[in-house]
Amino acid sequence: MSGAGLALQEAMRSALLADATLRTLLGGAYVFDEVPRGAPPSYVEFTALDTRDWSTMSDRGFEHVVSIVVRTNSRSRKLAQDVSAAVEAVLDGAALAVPGHRLVNLRLVFWSVTKTGQSYGASLRFRAATEPL
Repeated sequence: MSGAGLALQEAMRSALLADATLRTLLGGAYVFDEVPRGAPPSYVEFTALDTRDWSTMSDRGFEHVVSIVVRTNSRSRKLAQDVSAAVEAVLDGAALAVPGHRLVNLRLVFWSVTKTGQSYGASLRFRAATEPL
């Protein structure tokens, strides 16, 4: 099993935490792998990471699908859309440093804003390809 998926997710999280626009929208550095108990919205959470072998006859490679959820405390969809747009701006097409691997590409492939209870949230999925160094 490859550590490429976890290394990719850590690189994505670091990039999101470094983004001033996203921190402003969330009211702080609220980008989590695991949401701390009692953390109030608004935040971004990595919820799933699926990795598949994408090797060829001559080269090793992996395809990753990274799922991210946005939770807000807003009764308007605008904040969820703005946070999602900020996440997309940081990650879509980003040339992230993934330790031990080369990031071939990183693309947003799905985005949905929905109402959950009395507030809005969003789901995003990114597809990435990596090759070991």
